[in-house]
Order: sequence, then C-alpha cells, then structure tokens
Amino acid sequence: MQARAPGYVLRFNLAGIPYQEPAFAGIRQRQKGEEDPDVVGIAYLLTGAEYERLLLSEGGRGGSYVEIDVSVTPLLDLTIEHKEPIQCKSFQTRNPRDHPHPFPSNRYITLIRTGARAHKFPEEYLSYLDDLPFYRIGTFRTEAGRVLFFVIWLPVIVFIFSLMALGDKLGLGNLAWLRKIQEWTFRQMWRMHDGLFAPVFGRGDITS
Repeated sequence: MQARAPGYVLRFNLAGIPYQEPAFAGIRQRQKGEEDPDVVGIAYLLTGAEYERLLLSEGGRGGSYVEIDVSVTPLLDLTIEHKEPIQCKSFQTRNPRDHPHPFPSNRYITLIRTGARAHKFPEEYLSYLDDLPFYRIGTFRTEAGRVLFFVIWLPVIVFIFSLMALGDKLGLGNLAWLRKIQEWTFRQMWRMHDGLFAPVFGRGDITS
C-alpha cells in the first residue's frame, strides 16, 4: 500500500562508509523550519516472523535503527480500499549524524528513486527525490584520499561483515558483542575521517 506519513520526513542521517556509501536513510519527525514534504513509502503487511527477519536485516533491536510507530495515510492500495489512517512500524536512526547530515551515494539514491517510480509515487514527491543531492568526488585529491581510506579500513570492514554473515549462517542471530565491535569500528572510522582525512583530502560525506 502506498502511504504518506504526515509530519515525518526522509533523512539520510545514518552514517555509512565515508567516500563510498556515506549515508543510509531513515525517517524522523519534521523539525521547526524544515520544509521537506511528508515522507511517502510503501506499507507492507508482514507476519511476525517476516517482520523479525526484516528487523534483523537492519541490525536487529539495539542496532543502528530504532523502531517507531507511525500513523500513515493511504494514498494508493492495489488490493482493497483504505481511507482511514493506519498504524505502521518504521525505522528512525538511533544516533543520527547531522549538521549537516551526509549525502547518500548515487547508487543508493538511484535505488530509492527507481523504487518510487515503479510504485507510482506522486509526481511532486518524485520531483523532491530527484532534487536531493548525492555524494560525488570532485577532485583528484579527494579520490586519492578515498583510495588511502579504503586501504586502511576495507580489510577491517570486510572482516566484521564476514563475521556477521557467518553468525547469520550458523543461526546465531544478532550477537550483541559483535554489534558493539561494529559500532566501535564505525565510530573510529568516522573520527579518522573528521579529524584527518576531511581536512587533508576533502570530505567523504558531503559534496562541497
């Protein structure tokens, strides 16, 4: 079901990997002075088991996202008619990176735009998505910084995600200790970006 969440806006404030996938999306309540439109999305009816699998794929409870209850207004339903608001679950970033929040990568924002068009979102919302900026590297200096950054951090990131994939394969669920290691690693990674790489090579989260 296509639906709008009145009073909530789309935000790319979940920090990802500098220079490559700087940000992932979540929603939050509109703050004073913000003029972004109400977020539009697809509301799915899931079983309890399906929802738990979805939640686990996004880091599980205690991960990067917080579950929130949102009242949404149906816009288009291909199965049955709905006119009254319905209650849905959605995700909000637990520890948002703001002021400014990072830009999404071209790959990530293209996935969102393509999905929105495939589900025939309102034209004004499609225009809003098309106008959102995405991260791009504009200088050789920043590209050199990206390469060096990945030489340092890519082996660590691959190792952590390999451990997480192994845990899933063995049915161990969302291991708390592994999640803490991941959170600590990403904090150190962004600390290095902010304190060293951004001043020397240019930012890996926004395009100036």
